[in-house]
Amino acid sequence: MKTRLRNKILAAGFLIFLLSPPALNAQLDQVFKNVFNGILGENGALALVPINSPNVPDSITHRDHFRPAANAANDALVPALNNLVANNVSSFPLSSTSVGLSFDWSTGEPISITESLGPIFAERGRTLGKGKVNFGMNYSHLKLSKFRGIRTEDIKFTFTHQDIGPPGLGGISTESDVMDIFLDLHVNSNIFAFYATVGLAENLDFSIALPVVNINLNGNARAVIYSFTHAHDGAADHHFGNVGEEIDNPKLEYVQDYDGSAFGIGDLALRLKYAPFQGGGVDLAVLLDARLHSGKEEDFLGTGKASIRLLGIASKKFGDFTPHINAGYDYRRADFDSDELEFAVGFDHKITRGFTFAMDVLGEVDLNKNEILSFQYSKEEFVITDHVETETGEMGTLIRTIDQTNIPVRPDDNVYNAAIGLRYAPVENMILLGNILLPLNDGGLRSDVAYTVGFAVSL
Repeated sequence: MKTRLRNKILAAGFLIFLLSPPALNAQLDQVFKNVFNGILGENGALALVPINSPNVPDSITHRDHFRPAANAANDALVPALNNLVANNVSSFPLSSTSVGLSFDWSTGEPISITESLGPIFAERGRTLGKGKVNFGMNYSHLKLSKFRGIRTEDIKFTFTHQDIGPPGLGGISTESDVMDIFLDLHVNSNIFAFYATVGLAENLDFSIALPVVNINLNGNARAVIYSFTHAHDGAADHHFGNVGEEIDNPKLEYVQDYDGSAFGIGDLALRLKYAPFQGGGVDLAVLLDARLHSGKEEDFLGTGKASIRLLGIASKKFGDFTPHINAGYDYRRADFDSDELEFAVGFDHKITRGFTFAMDVLGEVDLNKNEILSFQYSKEEFVITDHVETETGEMGTLIRTIDQTNIPVRPDDNVYNAAIGLRYAPVENMILLGNILLPLNDGGLRSDVAYTVGFAVSL
């Protein structure tokens, strides 16, 4: 009686936690707009030049001349970052549908553990069996510290001055000033994935997985002005100090800190697994995986669009060693989110009773080149023609080409990872797991290592 009561309490607590509203919500898609406004706005304002400045035609608020570049960079950065973070969360590998502890409702007892406990982030070609149920939860921590091979803390955007004089930047010297923004971006995510799998028939399973996600963006964005006007005209038209400091001691650097977090439900996963051939040598199955757009897009908790994945699965048992291969197509509808070919190749091996080692190579290959993220926020190349005095005292020109960002341009953001983990069943009604995910290439937004721990129990 006590056991039944305890199980009911656990189940109720499980459901209450899943249905709880977000505890913390702040629109993460506004973070970088606020950063750029902080640098160009009143508190971090670029100082105004004196009314009689010889470098500009009229009295002008110079911070506004960098706003077009800042707005364009924000418009490029926010949807791209949303896509990258949300995809890492919504497409982070879920536990296999056919592993973990099984509970047989016909007998009221857990199924005895006699075989390998299966892979962690891949699938075998077997189903649970009619009337059997798995429950579980995984926790994953992602420190998304690299994008296309460069550290996120080193990501830089360059803002050029608005063209206010004769056509072409550099027509007047104030247009030759350039501002670099170093984002110092740190992205951390914690994913609590709750899942359950039910055997609807001997060869058909239904699974549901709900991620509860915490995301944090923080950093100390540093703005640096490369002042052509101070070097060549003797007074900085753009600086972060007070009016009157532009000649002797212009403040050319400014730091804007930022810290935004969101907590809530991510994109819900519904999965059907059908195994028409199992138990006769090679086990074959297909998996249909639908991700619903239940996560808030503006908080990077979801992609904003549903996606559907169809996966073919094959596995074969050789004693305690079971290799497997998964391959399929992921149809993605979100902006800047290419459809993908996905695969997992690996094995799980029973080391001893209740102890399994699993290893996989996981891949996501982009198919739509027109959906590849570009951080070039202007279609036009930035070229500045500086007018400088030569050694002979004559006026000459120096032509500079300005890179908009240091983010590498790539034809794809293919992702390849190695998953290495262990499953352990200390008792008949519980299974524990631990896994590390290691990047094998530089595509996309990645962690140096992603950690996952979890458990499955029978209720």
